[in-house]
Amino acid sequence: MIPDKTRLVDFLLLRSECKMVILSVCKQALVPGHQCKLSTISVVFDKLNQVYRNYLEMESQAGQADLGIVRGKKRSQAVIDQADMYTHVFSVFVDNKDVKHKFIVAVLMEYIRSLNQFQIPVQHFLYELVINTLVQNNFFYQLHQFLQYHVLSDSKPLACLMLSLESVYTPAHQLALDMLKRLSTANEEIVEVLLSKHQVLTALRFIRSVGQIDTVSARKFLEAAQTTEDKMLFYTVFKFFEERNLRLRGHPRFVPVS
Repeated sequence: MIPDKTRLVDFLLLRSECKMVILSVCKQALVPGHQCKLSTISVVFDKLNQVYRNYLEMESQAGQADLGIVRGKKRSQAVIDQADMYTHVFSVFVDNKDVKHKFIVAVLMEYIRSLNQFQIPVQHFLYELVINTLVQNNFFYQLHQFLQYHVLSDSKPLACLMLSLESVYTPAHQLALDMLKRLSTANEEIVEVLLSKHQVLTALRFIRSVGQIDTVSARKFLEAAQTTEDKMLFYTVFKFFEERNLRLRGHPRFVPVS
């Protein structure tokens, strides 16, 4: 077998039936005894993702081109996608106790860097793998940095994952909220998160800031306030929605639920 992994991958990519061989080469390049330098692994990832990107572009053009021609082009090269790498390489790699955790994170981030370079949307399961690896090894500072500087792209699933980590890393709650706010399409989720934490007034201030004060459910907020068993809080929320009723309907009464 060709000892130079980059040349070997170049050769294998020309053969459409070599997908599993390529994945085996990638897996071998990450384990002690056969481990390649990160710079070499980076080049291999770029070679794989260049072909992957070309494949995705052909897919997007399939509706405009002759389908037979497109299919013929697909068969000319092996295509290694994110699911292939996750299933056959990374999921095994992260469980290898002989590999240093910092190297594991570096490899995963290098693959994500390569995907971004070729403008390939990163699948959520890769971000989840990175975050779980960081958390399991108490790399919380690095996790915070990755999120704060958007190395890991914002998404609702990622924010939900961060919310689930609050018990082991307290700042995860605020990081998740900040991410949801940046998405601008997750206002309902933000309100639900705040109410679940009994931050009723904060939730009211938030919906006012995004201009949804006239459409939000009063009942949801009143029930959340009631569960806190704080009579003053409930009174404050109740008066808030009475004033809204007065402004919208000309009277303070609530509309009965049918």
